[in-house]
Amino acid sequence: MSNPNFDHSEGDWEEFSSEPSWGESQWRSYLKGSDKDTDRFLSAYNSVKNKPNHLDEVATLMGWDVEDISLTDEFTFIEEEEERPLSEIGSAPYTLHKHPVFVFTRALYRYLHQSWEHYMLHSERSLAPKISWDYSKSLHQGEMNVLLSIQALDLGDYGLSICHLKNSLSALNQTLSILEQLDHPNTEFLNGFRKEAQIRIYDLRELWIRVMGDCRHECQRRLDDQE
Repeated sequence: MSNPNFDHSEGDWEEFSSEPSWGESQWRSYLKGSDKDTDRFLSAYNSVKNKPNHLDEVATLMGWDVEDISLTDEFTFIEEEEERPLSEIGSAPYTLHKHPVFVFTRALYRYLHQSWEHYMLHSERSLAPKISWDYSKSLHQGEMNVLLSIQALDLGDYGLSICHLKNSLSALNQTLSILEQLDHPNTEFLNGFRKEAQIRIYDLRELWIRVMGDCRHECQRRLDDQE
């Protein structure tokens, strides 16, 4: 899975520094394309989530390199709201919105946030305010630290990326712990919510552990190169 020849230490920002700046309308279209990537991921994920090795299968369906999902910078093309020639748009610049780890994390956290909102709407009399706050906070902490980790990863700060991922894993453990504390008069509803949330939490954990492994591999490679 790791690619010892991968080098993101320079980032991809300078590659586009000489390109004309995009306007607001182009960036709005770009962000809408990012939203479509998230929707496409969720559609692919939901179709295979009960299969063995489904993370690799989702990566294949998304057009990513399965052997290097955590560090690859293969991007999907943006889809414009209005049909405009690509010559008017230019080459899409590199942003973290297209990074597979970002798409993966954003998509599954979107599900976790929306499912929690649905659960709260149907649990007004059985949900303590503190548990509601703690669960929401754990989701925020997990997602925020992954975003910081991806940024560090892109800049080649692999040790920092690992630290942020550890924080995200800690937040995931908190989310799992709170899930076990939930109570609801409708046992079937509770169990269904908990099961679907756990599937996605375990998949997030698996991906982040993969990323951490790649980061450690890269850190070791750099140390070896210095000797």
